[in-house]
Amino acid sequence: MRKRILIGLLPLLILLLAIGCYAITLFFRLGGAIDTILRENYASVVACQNMKESAERMDSALFFTLAGQSDMSRRMYDENLPIFEQNLNTELNNITVEGEGPLAYKVRDLHQQYVAKVAAFLATADVNQRRPMYFGQMLPLFTQIKDTAQQILELNQNNMIKADHDARTLSATSINYMLVAMIVGLASALYFAHLLQRSILKPIQSLTSFARELGDGNLDQVVPVVSDDELGQLADAFNKMAVKLRAYRQITSDEILQARQMTEITFSAFPDPIIAFDSRGVVNFKNPAAEKLLQKLRLDDHLPEQLTEQVEAVLKGGDDYIPVSFANAICVRPDDKETFFLPRVIGIRGEKGTIFGGAAILQNVTRLRLIDDLKTNLVSTVSHELKTPLTSVRMALHLLLEESIGEINSKQSELLMAARDDSERLLAMINDLLDLARLESGTEHMMIEPRTPGDLVSSAIASCKDVAARNRIHLIPKIAQESLPLVAVEWQQISHVFSNLITNAVKHSPPGEDVLVKAEREDGGIRFSVTDKGPGIAPKYQPYLFEKFYRVPGAERTGAGLGLSIAREIVRAHHGSIGVKSVPGNGAEFYFDLPFYDSASALHQHTPDNAPNIKDAVLDKQTRT
Repeated sequence: MRKRILIGLLPLLILLLAIGCYAITLFFRLGGAIDTILRENYASVVACQNMKESAERMDSALFFTLAGQSDMSRRMYDENLPIFEQNLNTELNNITVEGEGPLAYKVRDLHQQYVAKVAAFLATADVNQRRPMYFGQMLPLFTQIKDTAQQILELNQNNMIKADHDARTLSATSINYMLVAMIVGLASALYFAHLLQRSILKPIQSLTSFARELGDGNLDQVVPVVSDDELGQLADAFNKMAVKLRAYRQITSDEILQARQMTEITFSAFPDPIIAFDSRGVVNFKNPAAEKLLQKLRLDDHLPEQLTEQVEAVLKGGDDYIPVSFANAICVRPDDKETFFLPRVIGIRGEKGTIFGGAAILQNVTRLRLIDDLKTNLVSTVSHELKTPLTSVRMALHLLLEESIGEINSKQSELLMAARDDSERLLAMINDLLDLARLESGTEHMMIEPRTPGDLVSSAIASCKDVAARNRIHLIPKIAQESLPLVAVEWQQISHVFSNLITNAVKHSPPGEDVLVKAEREDGGIRFSVTDKGPGIAPKYQPYLFEKFYRVPGAERTGAGLGLSIAREIVRAHHGSIGVKSVPGNGAEFYFDLPFYDSASALHQHTPDNAPNIKDAVLDKQTRT
């Protein structure tokens, strides 16, 4: 293989070396000719031109003397005399052309005579004597000097023209030689390339074709081994690799088939519908439960419309859609029967996180949703039924404490006051349960209005300043410096959220500390937050803070654990979200996000007159005694 390449490239290398040597010689000769023109002849031309100019100025200086300008004439002559002599010396030291020497020496002799005559001329004070001396002696000498310098200049110019002609002739000849060499080299290159193609490239091209077929999955390719050189060894190695790939494909195909069968069997055992789709959202797998559901819904191989938005978001690289609330359940009607599914959309990602598909799991929560509604209705009913006898008990306790029906002693008064406080606490819990039931019922209407974030923060601080003052807490508003857009709220509801968060922050902050109430822009809306400097909340408890009846273990039990649940439902009703950030020992920040105000969607949503609503629930709670 190496000998083939060397034999094929050796003639080209010899030809390239010969052309290179010739080019170097040519460049050297052309460089010498140009150097001769620039260094020798051009220097003489410049010197003669300068001699002519300086001689003319010296002659003009003598002529000014005849006009009575002796001082200026003398200064002009003295300035140009050294210039003439310097260029004359340059010419005398650069005699390179035949016939140039006698002319240069002639200029030197004439100049010496001219200088001597000038001295006599300037020594004569009489203007009448100077005039015949100038026109009879000085001017003829000047003319001879100028004409002789011109002859030297023309002699060098002619030599430069001749040298240029010789260089051009040499260049033209060299170009012809180079063209011939290029044609010969091109023909040789084509010839040797043809030989190399036959001996090297053709086997490589054949091997490339087999490799392409192998890459397309045709593993039955066999490359013919026609030599024992490197190409033959490569062909043999290729054939061995193809044999191993065929064996590996068979093993892998069996494993994939087995894994697919196991997967299908496993998914078939799931009672919930499972639908897999590719990166374009096209369904490519569904278990029997999903196939049965889609057939009943007459969707064939299409996902339910309620999942389109979530699937598109996941396929675009978003987080998996894993809701936990029944409020996110979708309703379908297979067999004209209302059924609720809680969907989970999970992206299928590669090693680098690239989405190449996804899966939708539809958990049937119809029964669980009915149980949850039953539980909510039961709590609401029980709470409502307890409220009437509790009102009678409270009234009786108030009458006894007011001693309207007789005097009581101090011990009886203490017992009655404890009973009154417990009844008030029980009433507050019942009211919270009723409010939460109304919020979760989803039948309320909201009177949305635009409000500025700064106005909401100021109003919330004003409504809670008495609670903060009793606990010696300073409420500090912090509004972003930029102009914040309006938000869509119903103030009576949002004020309840602010009141709950600020009251909790005041309870858990040490006396004398500050509680920050902030409003700032967030993606898609405004974030309101309340930050305290209390003991903080451990991360393991934070996910459960907004659940009903949940209280952090070890915390002071001052309520039923419904305040944050009510706040969450109110924020959700405003299409917002609520959360907490806390590090133990560094306080806690409770926040909720509200969307920007949109006049097109802020219409009053009316419900039947007998339907409860959030506003009534909150107003009712604030006016209860």
